[in-house]
Amino acid sequence: MTVNEKISKVRSMMQENGINAYIIPSSDPHMGEYVSDHWKTRAFISGFSGSAGTVVITLNNSGLWTDGRYYVQAAAELEGSEVKLFRAAEPDCPTFTQYAYDCLKEGDTVAINGELFSAEAVKNMKALFGKKNISVNTKVDYANDVWEDRPEEDLTEIFYLDEKYCGRSAADKVDDVRKALKEKGACAIVVNKLDNIAWLFNIRANDVAYNPVAVAYAYIDEKNAVFYTAKKRLPKEVEERLNKNGVTVREYDEIFADIAAVSEKSNVLCDTSELNGKLYEVVCENKNLTPVNAADPIFLLKARKNETETANTFTAYLKDGCALAEFYSWIEEELEKGNKFTEYDLTEKLAEIRSMQENNKGESFNAIIAYMENAAMMHYAPKPDTSKVIERHNLLLVDSGGQYFEGTTDTTRTFAMGPISDEERRDFTITLKGVIALSTAVFKKGSTGATLDCLSRVNFWKYGLDYRCGTGHGVGFMLNVHEGPQGFGGGANQTVLEPGMVLTIEPGVYTEGSHGIRTENTVVIREGETTEYGTFYYFEPFTVVPIDIDCIDKSMLTADEINWLNDFHKHVYEKVSPLVSERARKWLEKKTKNI
Repeated sequence: MTVNEKISKVRSMMQENGINAYIIPSSDPHMGEYVSDHWKTRAFISGFSGSAGTVVITLNNSGLWTDGRYYVQAAAELEGSEVKLFRAAEPDCPTFTQYAYDCLKEGDTVAINGELFSAEAVKNMKALFGKKNISVNTKVDYANDVWEDRPEEDLTEIFYLDEKYCGRSAADKVDDVRKALKEKGACAIVVNKLDNIAWLFNIRANDVAYNPVAVAYAYIDEKNAVFYTAKKRLPKEVEERLNKNGVTVREYDEIFADIAAVSEKSNVLCDTSELNGKLYEVVCENKNLTPVNAADPIFLLKARKNETETANTFTAYLKDGCALAEFYSWIEEELEKGNKFTEYDLTEKLAEIRSMQENNKGESFNAIIAYMENAAMMHYAPKPDTSKVIERHNLLLVDSGGQYFEGTTDTTRTFAMGPISDEERRDFTITLKGVIALSTAVFKKGSTGATLDCLSRVNFWKYGLDYRCGTGHGVGFMLNVHEGPQGFGGGANQTVLEPGMVLTIEPGVYTEGSHGIRTENTVVIREGETTEYGTFYYFEPFTVVPIDIDCIDKSMLTADEINWLNDFHKHVYEKVSPLVSERARKWLEKKTKNI
């Protein structure tokens, strides 16, 4: 079926049931950024394959809302369909709820699947639509009803991540959560987020591509810690290990009946920004339970990496640095031989090379390998039949990462395949200056991502440039490559930065139809000196991959910036060169020369 045919089928169902508007998000019941194929409903109905977006279908029109990372990609993928692109980050763009509200009249009905929206989102929709006496039906799933060949959930085997990697036992983490609950006036919590559950119980699986999580719920109170998942894929030894840590395992769907049956009075922490609307409704319907609307404390506990996790993450990045040195030196050698390959060929080659590293468990996201103008699409994903052939000119952007028992990696580099333009060279150098400015920041305890974000951006503003995304995001420990709440820019930028938090620093220039440039290092926050003025923090880098010196306009750099780059490259060579092939060592030697 074409996109228009799918929408036509949905409209027929809407008309039969008195529905005037239908909203389809990108999420699953666990509010994940990345979802399994089973829940890629919005992508199915719209044809837009990006990770973020919402579709609104009315009886006469349809639209897709997405953010600045995907404007170029969405415009291309929606072409030929009736779906109108709404650029959500633009100041004159209405929200998808406001658009639906404006399209509807008094007494109409808007439909959603309440399991795919947070409790907070459902509450806000009901408040908005209630102004026009528009009812909200939360039990509609028309898009999935018309998806005839919808994939089943991929319930993979669960394994236990040993404490030698993650540093602390599940029992210790559950105790930490109980202490945090008391501080928030609660004695129990419903946990909805898959990466929070994986971290809490030290379990991992592969239910969602690139994210080593298991589809599950969790419930913690003063006496019990319950892990709800499909037990058929849980090895006996893993269940026994969980039991020894005080964790009981029950079937996935049993959480709804269990919460409904709680007979003791209890204050239950519900993070309404993350808990799905259906599960929150069950909590609210039990008169013995009093919801405490507060942030899930697991987010911050998980974000502050312990010393074991941090030490292991250095190992993960060293392994990834070796893999990338082998990969880039292979590209250079193949080009010199006159061999041809495409962007997609490179994604397969990189995955192959990375898989040779000990304890590699795959990639941490779908590699973005983009040549020339394709790199202007921030989340471009090359496809076998349409990807560009790499030539000996212009820029190649590679954004990729790996999953290792020792941690999760994320690195972006932009390399010249041959001659580049003056504009590309200028933009590359501006991006480098942004990376250095933030990487070298010393900042006071209590600072947030909003405090520091402009340190990078000011280098772009001087040239009338900017980028439509945050400067960086948190990274999990053998978990999701995007992890909150910390970050630079975006919704996470008000979180206070603390030692142990891991973030990326990744500014860039994206010129539609021409080129895209991004340089990304991952760092951990360290505590520095304490003076009469307070305690100060700094960033220590994990990344050990060269930054292409052939793309730099040295005249744009200060002496301090040149010294930073030379010191960084000395560090990269010393760490990586003893561990790679002679071909990769020679490539490193060339790419890490002093400028």
